[in-house]
Amino acid sequence: MAVEERADELPHDVYPLHSLDDSKVNHCFVNWMMRFNDVLDAEKLNEALAKLLRIGDWKKLGGRLRYKKNGRLEIHVPRSTGLEHKTVFFTQTSNNMKLEDHPVARNLPKETDGPSVQNITTDTRPLIARPNFPSFEDMIHQNEPIISLHITTFTDATTIALTWPHCLMDAMGARALLAGWSSVLAGREDEVPDVIGAREDICRHPLITGNDDPLEELKMEDKRLQGPGVMMFMLRFFWDKLWNSKRERRVIYLPKNAFDRLKERTLREIVDITPDQEKPPFVSDSDILTAWVSKAFTASEPNERPVTILNLTNARYRVPLLAKSAGVFIQNMVLGTYTFLTGKAGSETVGSIALQHREHLKEQGTESQALTLMREIFHDKDEGKESKLLFGDSNMVPIIFNNLLKAKLLETLDLSPAVVKQGDVGENRTNPPGRMINYYNESIGPGYVGFNMFNMLGQDFAGNYWLMGTLLPRAWIKLEEALKTI
Repeated sequence: MAVEERADELPHDVYPLHSLDDSKVNHCFVNWMMRFNDVLDAEKLNEALAKLLRIGDWKKLGGRLRYKKNGRLEIHVPRSTGLEHKTVFFTQTSNNMKLEDHPVARNLPKETDGPSVQNITTDTRPLIARPNFPSFEDMIHQNEPIISLHITTFTDATTIALTWPHCLMDAMGARALLAGWSSVLAGREDEVPDVIGAREDICRHPLITGNDDPLEELKMEDKRLQGPGVMMFMLRFFWDKLWNSKRERRVIYLPKNAFDRLKERTLREIVDITPDQEKPPFVSDSDILTAWVSKAFTASEPNERPVTILNLTNARYRVPLLAKSAGVFIQNMVLGTYTFLTGKAGSETVGSIALQHREHLKEQGTESQALTLMREIFHDKDEGKESKLLFGDSNMVPIIFNNLLKAKLLETLDLSPAVVKQGDVGENRTNPPGRMINYYNESIGPGYVGFNMFNMLGQDFAGNYWLMGTLLPRAWIKLEEALKTI
């Protein structure tokens, strides 16, 4: 395939990457592997997505990444909006068979009769990306579109793999993309919201981060690792990486009735440990799930080591001016809160850990704490440094939680106008036509190698939870044991 004329050789617009976008950790790809129990029109889907990326500042997503002289990245978009400029790298594969008859697709995560842990096999590559998918650097040098869409159709189902570089946007930015795609597909282009802050970082606006007036200290400041503490942590991190087994990616399917039992048990535990309170303290479903996973994770450690939970939170929810915006932000706005558990957390109740998690989240999740954290990141960026926000004990075992329950991703994408044939016509079907039954994060490229990761993907239309983790085998053993006791 001939390489199209480079965007910087044509009249073009330049869009910046913002302060929370262009960091080395984001020089990787995010891939959402989405499964539908309907046959969808692949060409129609591509046309709608490509059309969205020619509307207003949505065209930023249809450009090409370029390095500036200072080593930072920016996006170049030709001013011509003609069809000769490809906004999406689209590929498709058709199979004259049912999904369950396909030797690879049959292994995709699926609903089971009860709670289950399901392996993500390594042979799904043909479903998640086109052949010879480039590395991050090759995508730039080969002048390829930023967003890739790979659709595989069967006689009763469709899988859609959407891939983008993490430096472009976070999950909430991608959620806005799914919503806009749905609107264009349905012929409701007037409902597509404006992209706010495409050219100027809204997080650096004076109304958001203010001036140089002092802000309150971070609540976890006394847990910050510095100097020798950082050195000890890094030594332990690489030692663990050297001697531990390879981490495995698996999906957990947790039916609604199973979660209801876990929730009821957890709330009873909370009542038992707060007998003097007239009304038991509030914990959310995500607090309960985080606590349940963290208890098993901590118990899997051969030695009692403290565990630090890093919760990926989003400034869109923590800063009122951002939350009230009428438009959407196509950028990264991920921040973090921290929960510090002792090495004995593996023997504590889920209720006790859930309360600790809620307390830390409540304390660190305020607007002022978010602004303090952002200002520190911006200060490091301005000095040409990568922020090193390490909090916890030097011998801690960190685990990163990415909670996407609030995003409601399974409900956001509506591809019903592209349904060619309903695949599942059974009376037990719970999702409307054109809506996905599940999805998960696939791995293209190195990603976050060496980290314990856990994703709360969301609830399906029947209220069942879909979760995903990248953990050591010993942690999965404990989680499977915990699953059997629910």
